[in-house]
Amino acid sequence: MSDSKGHSDKSRNQGRRGEQRMVPRAEFESYYGRPVIKAPSWAARDIAGYFFLGGLAGAGSVFAAGAHLTGRTTTATAMKTSSLAAVSLSAIALVNDLGVPSRFPNMLRVLKPTSPMSVGSWLLAGYGPVTAAAAVCAVTRRLPRVGAAATATAALLGPAIASYT
Repeated sequence: MSDSKGHSDKSRNQGRRGEQRMVPRAEFESYYGRPVIKAPSWAARDIAGYFFLGGLAGAGSVFAAGAHLTGRTTTATAMKTSSLAAVSLSAIALVNDLGVPSRFPNMLRVLKPTSPMSVGSWLLAGYGPVTAAAAVCAVTRRLPRVGAAATATAALLGPAIASYT
């Protein structure tokens, strides 16, 4: 019997210059015939959406703060609301990727600085509500001081969100 390259079973079991292999070729099967490594449960669409939309939201918050500081209220409001929409969709993609919605709050039980998922979950949990507050204050034109503080906080967290995702 020969393989696609024309090697026979005998030549595959021999090394250089006719030497016999001492160990047979490894066959990757588990004890019960299942795959050795579990197939990934995530979808590339979810991960790409989470990363892209998170980066978009973080950068948008920085631009919103710049527009807010320079008196461009229409641009600031548009950037704040688009950042809120982007971070909301990013969170939806993350929860969809996790498979079970209860896994996201479970990630917030402990802050583990050595775990990128833990740090990212905490960043997202802090950034989302602040971005929402900035957007709601801008759209309703109420509580301008709260809106300015939320805009500043979102702008400070924005680069962390953008670089994490």
